Formats: sequence, structure tokens, C-alpha cells
Amino acid sequence: MIAVLKRELGRIRSTPRLWWLLLFIPVLVSLTLWLTFSERIPQNLPVVLVDLDQTPQARQLQRAFEAAPGIALVSVEPDMGKAAAYIRRGRAHAVLVIPAGFARDLVRGEQPRIQVYVNRQASTSGNVVLSNISITTITASFGAGLEVGVLPAMLVDARPLFNPGLDFSRFLALPLTVAVLHVLMVVVAIDVTGRELREGTAGQWLDSAGGRVGSALAAKLLPYFLWFGLFGAAILLLMVQSLSVEIRGSAVYWLLGWVFLVAACFGLGVFLIALLDNLRLATSVASVLVSPAFAYSGMTFPTMAMSGFAAFWSMVLPLGHFLHFQTGQLAMGASIQAGMVHLAWLLAFALLPVLTLGRWQRLLSDERMWGEA
Repeated sequence: MIAVLKRELGRIRSTPRLWWLLLFIPVLVSLTLWLTFSERIPQNLPVVLVDLDQTPQARQLQRAFEAAPGIALVSVEPDMGKAAAYIRRGRAHAVLVIPAGFARDLVRGEQPRIQVYVNRQASTSGNVVLSNISITTITASFGAGLEVGVLPAMLVDARPLFNPGLDFSRFLALPLTVAVLHVLMVVVAIDVTGRELREGTAGQWLDSAGGRVGSALAAKLLPYFLWFGLFGAAILLLMVQSLSVEIRGSAVYWLLGWVFLVAACFGLGVFLIALLDNLRLATSVASVLVSPAFAYSGMTFPTMAMSGFAAFWSMVLPLGHFLHFQTGQLAMGASIQAGMVHLAWLLAFALLPVLTLGRWQRLLSDERMWGEA
């Protein structure tokens, strides 16, 4: 194994492409995501107000909207036509309408309704705007009702769990960083093994391992496994610290899960090369498998609501299992037992190359299998 390790370290030093995959891209992507989510919570999303009531109570509600941290009133218009123009031009995310008779209905205890027109094409901004408007409306109408001696008939006491402040650094920054790193790891595993076949150097690789296929694979992948295990963990820890994300569970257990993900990604990459025996095809198939994995991970659309193929696909991709595991440890303070099933899935992916050792023996010893695209 020592000979294979020395050989691989020499290949890394002389291959600029690997430097990009191992160092520059992970750092650039992590820095970009950190800058993107450093604000943590979206602030001052533009909103237009239409006041059709023109009463002191309506102006009091307007002042409450102006004080809301997540939205910013960019204009107060007299009718919907002018307000709608802001939405169509992309200058506002929502239109708030205080209906005529707002103060009258409030005094009568009839619970007047505030109309909100939200651009839901941008789902995240729409959700933030709706949340701020709902909270502000309930608070302001409650205060206005007390002033005239009227109480709302019913209030909802909603208590969010695990991420009450809608912290997007916790919700998206870390998962997206993991998603990018997991794509890079699969690509690296495919590249460093498949290129030996493509360049016709597979025989030298096997000879340096004394003809032992298992040792050849393990020693070749070891430098990359150690690099992504340590470097990736350092990136994630730095992001957790710089974004002030509290770890509610076990940091050690979380990092152990990261190591399992690294092994799973390398296992998947090596398995695809053995299965397809073609660097270009394996890279293409891997891009189809792992690039959209974040969409199936349950971070944006819940896996419990998926059905059919989507539900199956969410279970057989390693990224989703780690992200659920990570959420349990970082946000929910889940027990060790709760994460075992996800670690078991990641271990299964890591062991996939064991199923292809016979295939690898042929690939590395039969010259007719070399030199493919």
C-alpha cells in the first residue's frame, strides 16, 4: 500500500485538475455560500401598501408594517393598479391592502381581513413576507382592538420548533455546502480511478499494490478520503462558528456522520466506474444521480410528502440521509439511536465497491479494458 500511496501523491502534485477539485472549488463555493447567507435572516423585503380606509386605525397598522424587520414599505398607493405595477416590474414582493371599512369592522368586533397579494414565484421571499405580515397584523389589530374596547374572537399561539427565527444559515447554508462537497467527492473518486483505465496506467497501479485489487483501491482513495474527511470537517465547523449556528446535539457524532458520507461518496464513485468501465459515461451518470440530490433530500420539499419514484429516489441517495442526520444533531438535538438508520445507509454505499472486486480485478489486469473514453 505504501507504494500506491507514494504513486498517488505524486499524481496529485502533478495534476492541476485535482488541485481545483480538492482545494480551490471547495473553498470558493464555501466562501460564496457564507457570504450569501451571512445575513442569516432576509430583511427589508419590499412591499407596497394600498390604504382604502384612510382612518387613524389604518394608519396605525401602516406604522406597524413600517416597523416590521422583515419587510419594507416602499410605497403607499391609492389603488391596486399602481401597486400591481411594482410587482410586475419586480420592485416589490407583495401588495398589502387595507380594505375600506377596516376601522368600522374593527370597532364592531367583526375581525376585518387584510388582503395580501404575494408573488409566490419566489417561494422563500413569499414565505418571509407572509410570516412578517401575519405576525404584524395580529399584533397591531390586537392593540387597535384594545383601544376601542374590542378583543379578537380567537388568536393562534404558534410556537415554531428548532428554527424559530427562520435562520437561513441553518436551513440552507450548511446543507448546500454539504451538497456541493458530496458532488465533488463522487467526481474525484470517478476521476482518479477511471483515468487510470483511460490512460492505460491501470497495470502499473495494480503492480504497485502487489497485484491485490483491494489494496490498490484502498491506497489510491486513502489520500482523498483523509483530505475530504479533515478539510470538509474544517469547512463545516468554520461555517457553524462564523454563522453562529448552535449545535444542539453531539458535534462528535455529527462529524462521524460526515466521515460516513465521505466514505459513501467514494464508494458510489468507485462502484459506478466498475459498473460502466467508461470515465466519460460514469461522470455523466454520476452528474444525473448526485447533482439534483439536494432537491430529493427533504430540505426544500418534505420526503414524507413525496410519493412513487421520488420517495424511492430520496431514500437511495446518500446526501439525503446525511442531511437528515445533520439536521437531527445540529437543530433538533436528536438521540444517537435516531441517526443510526442514516449511518447504516451511508455505510451501505461505502461498501458498494466490495460487490465489484471481481470486476475491478478484470479491469486492472486486462489491457483490452483500457483506453476507453
